[in-house]
Amino acid sequence: MRPIVHATTKLMLIRHGETDDNRAQVFQGQAGRGLNARGREQAARLAARFAGARLRLAAVYCSDLERAEETAARLASALGLRAVADPALREVSLGAWQGLSRGEVQARFPEEWAAWRSGVDGRRGGGETYAELGDRMMRALDRIAARHAGEAVGVVSHGAAIKTAVGRMLQMDGSGLKALQVPANTGVSLIEHDPKSGYRVVVWNDAAHLGDALVEALSAPPA
Repeated sequence: MRPIVHATTKLMLIRHGETDDNRAQVFQGQAGRGLNARGREQAARLAARFAGARLRLAAVYCSDLERAEETAARLASALGLRAVADPALREVSLGAWQGLSRGEVQARFPEEWAAWRSGVDGRRGGGETYAELGDRMMRALDRIAARHAGEAVGVVSHGAAIKTAVGRMLQMDGSGLKALQVPANTGVSLIEHDPKSGYRVVVWNDAAHLGDALVEALSAPPA
């Protein structure tokens, strides 16, 4: 009888490219528009990086929000693939916060703002909690990993969604999660999944395709 082989899956968790709302520090949540010029350039660099890599992606999955689909389409096209949209990979729902700037949220929802800044996992604007987001993301990643055992897969999602999922893998509580930086636009995090031992974070927020990662981080607007 042959031994059971536990094939390791490589998940490339990728944040979408920059949008005008990112630049203006507007809460997008599950709303928002597509990429701006800088975001399209970031997506093109991301696609070129993977097209020239020795490791080939077997599939590309993405959130069904415009900014993620646009980023994923660039990546998939460069690899001769078609991106598969999955609503479970969406960003956290922010309800009434969506479309508002930080200043507007602070003025209209002072109690919710103060609770969020202090680390309380509430329903900002009546939307999702981070706990619910984490559940949703992990179910999606579990499905993708099971479907692509032993393969490498691109997963284009969103800043809070990726951060929350990785926090789950690292068993971080709320205070620990606050210490984890939101990934850069088109930043790549490599996660390995073994059906026996679970998830392992190998690389966090690699944006080498954008040039000098430190300069990129310093020039970007605050998360």
